[in-house]
Amino acid sequence: MIVIGPRDGFSDKLAENLGCEFFELERKTFPDGEIRPRILGVENINSPGRVILASRLERPLDPNRYLVEILLTAKNIKSLGCDSITLVMPYMVYARQDKVFRPGEPLSAAYIMELMRHAGIERLVTVSCHFSGIETFCPGLKATSISGFKSIGKHLVEMGLKNPVVIGPDKKSGAWAKEIVDILGSGEYTFLEKHRDRNSGEVQTEETLSVDTSGRDVVIVDDIASSGGTLVNAINIVKKHQPKKIIIAVVHPILSGDCVEKVRTAGADMFLATDTIPSEISKISVIEDIARFIKTCEAKEV
Repeated sequence: MIVIGPRDGFSDKLAENLGCEFFELERKTFPDGEIRPRILGVENINSPGRVILASRLERPLDPNRYLVEILLTAKNIKSLGCDSITLVMPYMVYARQDKVFRPGEPLSAAYIMELMRHAGIERLVTVSCHFSGIETFCPGLKATSISGFKSIGKHLVEMGLKNPVVIGPDKKSGAWAKEIVDILGSGEYTFLEKHRDRNSGEVQTEETLSVDTSGRDVVIVDDIASSGGTLVNAINIVKKHQPKKIIIAVVHPILSGDCVEKVRTAGADMFLATDTIPSEISKISVIEDIARFIKTCEAKEV
């Protein structure tokens, strides 16, 4: 088994965790914007067997370029005669469009996964996919979403929080808050109710809390931090209940515009994210959990 990907401190570290050889993916952009990913040292790859193609969405965020690079590289790897390709895509691009919300829209998530399958990718490993049911979303592609909240939970354990309250900013995130409390082994969890206008994107959150947060460490968790609006709404509600400290922890730091500044100005004492996307707040790594999952798959398939 080998790992192919950019030498960015993620793909190469994943190879290190897996204990296998790493081959760097070189990137070149032509004047017209076209890209040419090149696998360095390809002449040293003999009978590659199982290949892990690991790549993150990087800054400046360009999911279209990112996706084309992955598809071109996968086809290139397939031409080497490998047995199988596992794609590690920590942040699943186009996952927000897992339904046709309005007439005329594409079912983007399904179409993207079909492209992966046609490019020769056999297995997709992602982290905290934005939609549920990814395992059966594309027949012929083995897809798994591992939880990024496990890595967040382990990091919070190391922080030594005492009897914290973990809050999800909406109903969906309540399950993630519970997952973290279970890892912490103490504290309580709850969630807020929010409503988003599909046309304007404006978020409104109901100002109710079912748990007493007075004088306690509060952790607000979510899968994605994009504009920061949802997190700011949650912070403003929690502040009214006089917590000791407010910690924001998200899996995917999209961080559009002035998101980080907005969240900190609103009153967050700490803003943390995992390294599924590189950012100034990506202090928590999901690499070990990804490596552990791949090793488990390998053991079952040997």
